[in-house]
Amino acid sequence: MTSQAERRLVLRTRLPLYVIGLLIFLQLVQPDPTWTYLLAGFAAFFGLTYFWARGLSNSVEVERQSRGVWVVAGDRLVEEFTLRNGSAWPLVWARIADHSDIPEYTIDRVVACGSHESVQWRTEGLCAHRGVFTVGPWNVTTGDPFGIFHAQLDFPEVRTLLVYPRVMALPDFDLPRGSAGGRARRARSALSQTSLASHVRQYAPGDSLRLIHWRKSAQQDELMVRQFDQEPAGDLWLVLDLDEAVQAGEGEDSTLEYGIIIAASLAAQHLGENRAVGLVALGEQAEIVPPQAGMAHLWRILSVLAHARPGSGWPLARVLDQVRPGIGRGRTLIAITPSLELDWVGSLLRIQHHDIAAAALLLDAASFDGGSDPRLLTLGDVLADHGIPSHVIDSSHIFRPLVPIKRKRTVLKTLSGSGRVVAVEIEEEI
Repeated sequence: MTSQAERRLVLRTRLPLYVIGLLIFLQLVQPDPTWTYLLAGFAAFFGLTYFWARGLSNSVEVERQSRGVWVVAGDRLVEEFTLRNGSAWPLVWARIADHSDIPEYTIDRVVACGSHESVQWRTEGLCAHRGVFTVGPWNVTTGDPFGIFHAQLDFPEVRTLLVYPRVMALPDFDLPRGSAGGRARRARSALSQTSLASHVRQYAPGDSLRLIHWRKSAQQDELMVRQFDQEPAGDLWLVLDLDEAVQAGEGEDSTLEYGIIIAASLAAQHLGENRAVGLVALGEQAEIVPPQAGMAHLWRILSVLAHARPGSGWPLARVLDQVRPGIGRGRTLIAITPSLELDWVGSLLRIQHHDIAAAALLLDAASFDGGSDPRLLTLGDVLADHGIPSHVIDSSHIFRPLVPIKRKRTVLKTLSGSGRVVAVEIEEEI
């Protein structure tokens, strides 16, 4: 990210001019060699500061380079800066100020540089929140050592940084799969590692430990493993409820962010099974991503989720009625919602009547505000009575990264024997 700087030279204080004017007045009223010497000294001082700041303004160059234009939540944004002083005057101070809107990230600092020298440094910041942010504008301020003149270098360029939501490991959801038809049918491995199992059986030597169904094992008091369907599944539609009227919590601890993480993780999981996945996200912006297979499609879905904002006018019942005609038979639809209203259940039933397997992931909205709501149990019972599988996730659920991100950092430790302080590099998961 290198752009042409807009350069300005600013007089920060008029005090030297006032002193020079006063000395001229005194010399005219009461001539004396003292006023002459002082006038020459202040004029030389003022001229020195002017040419110092002007030389820096014309000769200082700053480059800012970033790695990539997108990151995943949890990644670190790394930027490298190079300041070159091509002036004959030393750069005693230079203040770098940033106006980016990335949460908890700043490049602000003060540096110094000798004449005809350069200095480099690196900044790092954790991109903890998904979304679309701006990098820049930014500016560099320097000047003479006395602060009489300031040289301002403004860099107006603004770059967009896209932070994708992170894919997490999900609980074992017993969700329907729908069915594929026509040319879409093909052989499928009975041991395909998916969380959607048709039934379980006793553990046999050689079975992968990842296939163990721990809940059934506890009930049966012996190891049970999942047996997967060999019948191929139809396209999967994920419907994310972005109605702002039903959202709860704030920031990362909110139904909005939990729903986005779940949608991203489900998409990654089922695309990894070579299943076509589509997304419906009608909020501040109306986004419908048609189902496609392949992991490359995941980035299209993550991009939509990164931009997702709640909006009004799209309650879940309306969303389901809107998309029902375009889903097609033999598909699977999963609604991800914190809504406790029962009207959307009727819409989901109408979808089921069109030979579409339906399920619901319910976000316990009350738990995000520190309470509970008995309507959630009622909603779960209504869904169960109509044969719609559902699963509840509350604010206490801890998401574990599907692919852990590790970083290295240097810490200072004191040796117990000698008391000497040494730098130690440690690796930690974030």
